[in-house]
Amino acid sequence: MTSRFEEEIGLIKKAVVDFWEGHRSNLAIVSDPFYGESELMDRVEGMAGMEGARIDARSIFSSFEALEKAPGRIVMVEEVHRLYCRNIGGFDTLIRFLEMMSSSDRLFITTWNSVSWRYLDEVLGLGRYFSKKVSLPKMGADEIRDMLISGYDEGELTFVEEVSNRGDEPRILHRRNIKKSLMGRSLDVPVPVVEIRSIRSRMTKNEKKSPEDIFFEKLARISDGNPGVAEHLWEEALDYPKVMDRLRDPPSIDLGRDDSFALSIILSMGSLNLGEISEVLKPHHLSAERIVGSLEEQRLIHIEGDVVSVSPDALKGVMGHLGRLRLVW
Repeated sequence: MTSRFEEEIGLIKKAVVDFWEGHRSNLAIVSDPFYGESELMDRVEGMAGMEGARIDARSIFSSFEALEKAPGRIVMVEEVHRLYCRNIGGFDTLIRFLEMMSSSDRLFITTWNSVSWRYLDEVLGLGRYFSKKVSLPKMGADEIRDMLISGYDEGELTFVEEVSNRGDEPRILHRRNIKKSLMGRSLDVPVPVVEIRSIRSRMTKNEKKSPEDIFFEKLARISDGNPGVAEHLWEEALDYPKVMDRLRDPPSIDLGRDDSFALSIILSMGSLNLGEISEVLKPHHLSAERIVGSLEEQRLIHIEGDVVSVSPDALKGVMGHLGRLRLVW
């Protein structure tokens, strides 16, 4: 796999160098759900060496003992958004963490879900606790291609182009009636009309792009440049040594306000178990079982055991829907 995150690694490396020179700048790394920033954190962990301690925020939700006893002077805490929840007193643990971090003499490098980050920044002024913020960018078609096929030999994979249905294409030639007068009478006379837009559309389609180019452009669009989603869709398309064009646009979403609110909670946390969803929805007198069942039926969420998360291939549609309702920013 080709090297990624070079710009981001440069910013983090500078924060580490500055820290050893006596200038501490706690760092927040922010990315969309499913982005897959663990590769970046692996490199940060290697950079910190023996002075680094890597902690999953879920492991310190009930007790900060592991955080307090962590060795080294560089602390990497992943998925810090998991330290809050949307209910009464739900910010207490996160606020305690932020205060501990601010009063510490250690360097904190943290990761955050972008949906939660924007919400918490509005509610708590999250940005003031971090001198530096690194936002992981969307990836283009060429970057996604490099990420996915760099381990294959040239020509090893065959990209199978989807056969288009000609009956669905706009017609180039059709008839239109025009008014003509003949011997004092008005007649509708059919005449052939050339549709210029249809010709342009077919010319664009016929521009010689390889099936591979078409596939990765479509993959970048449907995944919205999210590498984790792109990888998920790639695995569904790969039927080695063939790559099938099984890519489909995210499903259209038509949800009521209550179901949309529950979906926004799942999205912002990355994943929750059914009990955690029930705790959030209980004060609103909403049934987690009913809502989760409805969301699963519409293929908007994925359930593994009792853990619920947004379906990767629905992510773009879910974020668009919730954004229109102003349930996420």
